[in-house]
Amino acid sequence: MLSGLLKKVNMKSKENISDRKKYMSNAYSKFWINVREKKGFQKYDKNLVRYIIKNLGSGGRLLEVAIGTGYPFADYFQKKGYDVYGIDISPLLVEKCKKINPNINCTVSDAERLPYKDNYFDATYCFHSTWYFPDLIKVISEMIRVTVPKGLVIFDIMNLNNRIIYKNYHKNLNRYNYRYLYYPVHFFKNIIKIILNYKGISWKILVYSTPTKPEDIINFLNEKKISYKIFVRREDESIEFQNKISSFENYFKVVFAISK
Repeated sequence: MLSGLLKKVNMKSKENISDRKKYMSNAYSKFWINVREKKGFQKYDKNLVRYIIKNLGSGGRLLEVAIGTGYPFADYFQKKGYDVYGIDISPLLVEKCKKINPNINCTVSDAERLPYKDNYFDATYCFHSTWYFPDLIKVISEMIRVTVPKGLVIFDIMNLNNRIIYKNYHKNLNRYNYRYLYYPVHFFKNIIKIILNYKGISWKILVYSTPTKPEDIINFLNEKKISYKIFVRREDESIEFQNKISSFENYFKVVFAISK
C-alpha cells in the first residue's frame, strides 16, 4: 500500500515537472519574447557582465543557459568578440535569437541535459532564469561539467529566505494545492486575457517559478568541495560581495560565482 502511494506521489511530481517545462516552452515564452527587450539592459545586468569580463578577459567561449532571445547578455558578448553559445527550452525564443543574432550558436535544449562535451566553455552563466528549473542542482552540475577547469560558472537565484518572496511563493503554492477551488477564477481570468490579447495563457494552474534557499546551493557546493563566491543584488542594482554566510533575507537575489 505504501509503495503504491509513493508511486502516485512520484507520478504527480513527474507530471508537474513535465507541465512546468511545457509551460515554459510553449506558453511563457510567448509572453517573455517581447517583455525582456522592454526591460532593457539594466544596471544589474551590466554589473554581472562586468564581473564576467573581469574574470574572463577579452576573449573566450561562453555558454548562456536559458538564453531567450539573446538579449541582453549573449548579444553584448558576441558583439565584443566572444564565441557565444546558448540553449533554451523554447523553440520560439531560439528561433528569434537565431534571427536577430546569427553569430550566436544557439539551440533548443533542456538545461538539465546540456548537449555539450565536458570542459568545453571558458564560462557558463544563467541569469533571471534559475527559478524556472524544476531541478536546479542538476542544472548547476551540468553547467560545471561543461566548463573548463579554472573556468567561471555564474548564476543568480531568487532568494526564498526573503520574506516577500517567501510569502508570494507560498501563496502560489497554496493556490496550486487547492487548485480545484481556484479553477473557476482561473478560467475567468484567462477569458479576460484572451479578450486583451495577452500572450502566455495556460489553462492549468502551475507553480512554475520556484525560489531557492541559498543554503541549499551552499551545502551542495561544499559537499562537492567546489570553490565559490557569493554576491547579493542591492536595491541600487549593484552586486556586493558577501564574505559571511547568512540567510541574506534582506535581498531578493543572490549570485553565485563558481571557480571550477
